[in-house]
Amino acid sequence: MTLTVVHELLGRAMLLFLSVAGVWGLATYFLRRSITGSYWGILAVGEILILAQMVVGIILWIEGARPARDIHVLYGIVAVLSIPGYYAYTQGRDDRRASLNYGLICLFLVGISIRAIGTAT
Repeated sequence: MTLTVVHELLGRAMLLFLSVAGVWGLATYFLRRSITGSYWGILAVGEILILAQMVVGIILWIEGARPARDIHVLYGIVAVLSIPGYYAYTQGRDDRRASLNYGLICLFLVGISIRAIGTAT
């Protein structure tokens, strides 16, 4: 299995995982609950997937593989910074409103992932 294939598979896994995380965050909000330890874990795993995707992408870049469009790199940067950026901005709030925002951020990252997949080749 080549690194390009690993990068593609991680992108798909990220897309599916963030979809679930987004729906979970919205469900938590609409059920009038705050963020639980389980959801923090889901967000952490989502960020780890994003970071793994980034590491493989950097290795591919160093090896000379380039995406078809340079905006692909910007999508990756936005994906890496979104969840930790919101966490830092809110200083780790875990109330109902934060669950809504994390859910929306995850769904935004789904859109970013779809666009990144479209600009890769």
